[in-house]
Amino acid sequence: MKHDHLEAISHKKLLGILMAAAYVLLMMGNGFVSLTHPDEVFYVQSAKEMIRHNSWMTPMIFDAPHFEKPIFFFWLLALNIKLFGITPFVARFWPAFFAILGVAVTYWVAWMLFERKRLAFLSGLVLASSFIYLALARSVLTDMVFSIWVTATIVLLYAGYKYRASSDQWLVFAGVAAGLAVLTKGVLGIIFPTAVIVIFLLYKRELAFLKRRGVWLGLCVFLLIALPWHVVMYQRYGQEFIREYVYNVHIRRVLEAEHARLDNWYFYLWLMFAGILPWSFFWPPAARLVWRQFKEKFPDRDKLFFLLAWIVGVYICVQPAHSKLASYVFPVFPAIAVLIAYYLDRALRQAEDTGRAQALSRCGYAFFVFLLALIAGTVAAANKFKDFVTHPAPVYVFTILLAATAVCIFVFNRKREYFKMLLAHAGMTAALLVMLLLARPSAEPWVSCKDITDIFKTVDHSGSTVLASKFYVRGIRFYTDRKMAVIDINGEGFFSPHPVPFLNTDQKVLDFLKTQSVTYAIVKDGNVRDLKRIVEGQPYRLEELRGVGDKHIVRIEKL
Repeated sequence: MKHDHLEAISHKKLLGILMAAAYVLLMMGNGFVSLTHPDEVFYVQSAKEMIRHNSWMTPMIFDAPHFEKPIFFFWLLALNIKLFGITPFVARFWPAFFAILGVAVTYWVAWMLFERKRLAFLSGLVLASSFIYLALARSVLTDMVFSIWVTATIVLLYAGYKYRASSDQWLVFAGVAAGLAVLTKGVLGIIFPTAVIVIFLLYKRELAFLKRRGVWLGLCVFLLIALPWHVVMYQRYGQEFIREYVYNVHIRRVLEAEHARLDNWYFYLWLMFAGILPWSFFWPPAARLVWRQFKEKFPDRDKLFFLLAWIVGVYICVQPAHSKLASYVFPVFPAIAVLIAYYLDRALRQAEDTGRAQALSRCGYAFFVFLLALIAGTVAAANKFKDFVTHPAPVYVFTILLAATAVCIFVFNRKREYFKMLLAHAGMTAALLVMLLLARPSAEPWVSCKDITDIFKTVDHSGSTVLASKFYVRGIRFYTDRKMAVIDINGEGFFSPHPVPFLNTDQKVLDFLKTQSVTYAIVKDGNVRDLKRIVEGQPYRLEELRGVGDKHIVRIEKL
């Protein structure tokens, strides 16, 4: 497709195409897989308990208040549950909806910066088809909603900087978005945008911009949105709120690693490269082009610096913290998508002018080789672990779709139809999505507690407290609504407190078993062995009843 042809298409049509593609990639089929443990069920259970307890200001879990996240995302979930009931699609609707909205916002910021429709279209396509975006769009987590509020705040701040005549209104809207970001995931909702805009203004030597009336109006609106909930929670819960929300959520995660294996210097750098797959191979030439823009002082360098400030501003806020997760740095990906699209658009213009784009072509061939290696690796893994692959059809479909994608990329590259070659890159994301949906029967027993709890409901109707492995306790609570206790011998408890008995010694388990004539447990293999060892020689009879995936129902009767 020629550049002139794409530029002649209206924004409305281009956005319509992007929204349709985003719906297919990010929302369609979201009800196929049951809600998974441990995180999806945590958020939905919290919203469910808020409704049950008529607690619209305080998130609840295990019938007690919790402050692991602020209130906004729980409001969204609770609203959907009240209107439509609890289904996987209903629960996953808001992350997918905000993901689609984020594609539109990314299109807008790319157009606002460079005023090139093809670049804006490619920005939206790169973001919508990236692996990390797909994963978080289809998960019941706060991260997608939070990221889009942060993105909107950053973009609106830049709009206030660029469009001085209407600056105040843009900055007030930025305050609204920042306030909702803080209500979604906490203080990073204002720290991220502040870091980005300050870095950009320092580069431009225009810190005086922060003295504008619109900035102060936006700050007032931000405080009016973000502050009241925090004040109410402190008034109601005092030191409990400070201890859990302020210290545990915001301070302790900086000082301690929730997942020690991820606490290394390169985690976020690697993630920013791998998370944008299938577009990762365009990172090196994109970085080279950006470097040239600054070295040779080309006109686009200020716009590119804004995108770099966006990435660096978020990165320097999360890198020092010892707790590292992919979702923490997720707000950089719209900026990464625009940077890669900037390179792709320039390369396509070069191809139109000269008939060839060598770097673009090399990246296409490199991705072709990568796909061939991935196909070979998938087939080898399926053969090696064939005992676990109970339904081989998803593997066959995945490899066929990958092969079709590889052929399209190779053929379009050879024919120098580079725009079609780029569109074909999204085929890898589509192949992954199809495989995941087809793999549901095999995967669900391992990623969800629904199958094991369906069996459990036919076995026990007593309403007694259920003993569960730490990793499964949220899922079993969600699907059974039973009182819970956790067995985790020598474990250290939850990073965020849960109001359930935590049994991490043999004696604590024995003391718990004494409280019920019959105790049912839904536990992993290791905890089955722990229970057998603990009750050996004690006045208890233990029976293993049923197992699904890596979960086992155990009955322990006091003799």
